[in-house]
Amino acid sequence: MTMERMKLAKGFFDTETNLEYSAGDMYPRYVEPTAERIAFLKDAGVFEPTEEEFAQMSAVPTDKNTVDEIKEYLAANDIAVPATVTKKADLLALLAESATMAEANSTNEETE
Repeated sequence: MTMERMKLAKGFFDTETNLEYSAGDMYPRYVEPTAERIAFLKDAGVFEPTEEEFAQMSAVPTDKNTVDEIKEYLAANDIAVPATVTKKADLLALLAESATMAEANSTNEETE
């Protein structure tokens, strides 16, 4: 079974194969790594996101998303969710409020 090669977001020295990798290289070069190795490198942020992961990261939730998906998006974007906010509409309102605040902050930074 051949593994799909992945583009690296940052370089590293692969201690399992003694190969040096640079950002932009494709991984792996010669030896197929174990699933554990891939998981370790993903957790370390070595790989660039796949097209599917990028689409999920950049897609702002709507009312078509589940509550769990919206909460996951909020957590991934460091938006604090109070324990009392549990309904989809309230989560989306929190997201909209956060976007408005971020826009206001960026406008203030531009004028300074």
